[in-house]
Amino acid sequence: MKYHLIQLKKQYNALILVFIFSTSCFCVYSQNDKIKLQENKKKIEQEIRFTNQLLKETKKDKQNSLNQLIVLKNQINKREELITNINQEINVINSEINYTQNSVEKLIKDLATLKTEYARMIIAANKNRGSNNILMFIFASENFNQAFQRVKYYKQYSSYRKAQAQLITNKQNELSQKRQELVSQKQNQNQLLSNNETEKTQLTHEQEAKNVAVQQLQKTEKELLKTLRKKESEARKLQKDIEHIIAEEVRKAKEASKLRAENKVKSNKNVTNPTKIEKEETKVKTTSEILTDTPEEMALSNSFAANRGKLPWPSEKGIISSTFGNHSHPELPGIIINNDGIDITTNKGSTARAIFNGEVTAVISGPNGNDVVIIRHGNFLSVYSNLVTVYVRRGDKVSTKQKIGLISTNDDDDKTILQFQIWKGNSKLNPSEWIAR
Repeated sequence: MKYHLIQLKKQYNALILVFIFSTSCFCVYSQNDKIKLQENKKKIEQEIRFTNQLLKETKKDKQNSLNQLIVLKNQINKREELITNINQEINVINSEINYTQNSVEKLIKDLATLKTEYARMIIAANKNRGSNNILMFIFASENFNQAFQRVKYYKQYSSYRKAQAQLITNKQNELSQKRQELVSQKQNQNQLLSNNETEKTQLTHEQEAKNVAVQQLQKTEKELLKTLRKKESEARKLQKDIEHIIAEEVRKAKEASKLRAENKVKSNKNVTNPTKIEKEETKVKTTSEILTDTPEEMALSNSFAANRGKLPWPSEKGIISSTFGNHSHPELPGIIINNDGIDITTNKGSTARAIFNGEVTAVISGPNGNDVVIIRHGNFLSVYSNLVTVYVRRGDKVSTKQKIGLISTNDDDDKTILQFQIWKGNSKLNPSEWIAR
């Protein structure tokens, strides 16, 4: 009987350990997935709330229909991302439900076997109790120590049986509760998915309505092109000013680098190789991507480069309404847009902020009367255009996310757009690849 109890105990403990280990591993993995999905969902929902705010602002004027359509498209894309995210979360929950159900079924089967064994043990114990076999077994001990061990064995047997029964009950209740929680979560997610599908349909209808408005705008193509050409002319003039300032920064940096190289050679008193010294005298940082070679500035450049794809946005909130480089107009066929940076549409009253530590290298006024701030980060520069008020001056040291100016809101179309650029020396970079996604 003792041997039987020991074997049964080992079998039960092994069963519980395997179940707990496998369930905990799966639950940790699933929980991590759910946390990531929920964090991503929260981020998308925040972006949707912001675009809703932009939509309310753009509906104030009928002339904003083109900009409203751009915002609506962004809204629809975010809504689709949210629905995809929710579907993935539902899939994770479904997997958890299926896994838990299989585990419960297996545990119930194993527990049924254990209960059968327990019943046999209880029957055997009752028979032995009725015939006084327990006392006889104890009194038949060869010495006191053996009698003590036999009494201890029967007490352990009784306690173990009770604890085992309680463990079975607790585990069944726990699994049942977990399964109910998962089913409830699945129902909630399905409801959320249904709600978002409805919102997506509504946004699609709004987009169709705005497409009609764009078609009406195309009928006034001459006036529209005239406005676009005027803005392009202003943008080209401003861009020339920006390029001139950046070219001047590169020129100064080259001269400073040359001067440092010459001074280094002059201070070298141990001249052993005249040919080598002559080469060093003319050795200068000539690449267009290098602005400086001082240790401090190089450290800042390396730090900036290491944060590619993680730099903060130049505005606290916003959507990219015009991308980098040459591309077709998002809604008007045949019109090509050349953007040396990106346009970020944000809400009225928003401020521009520095994307990294640096020094203000220039503050200039653009053709439309709004200001531009250029900040140098070692070999990199960031450019913030269309500011109605500037909070910094040339030579100021700025820190990451420091406010540098108020973004202008156009009185005619009620748009609040920040034009943002990133340069390395006099080479233009795509800001979308540098700011956080």
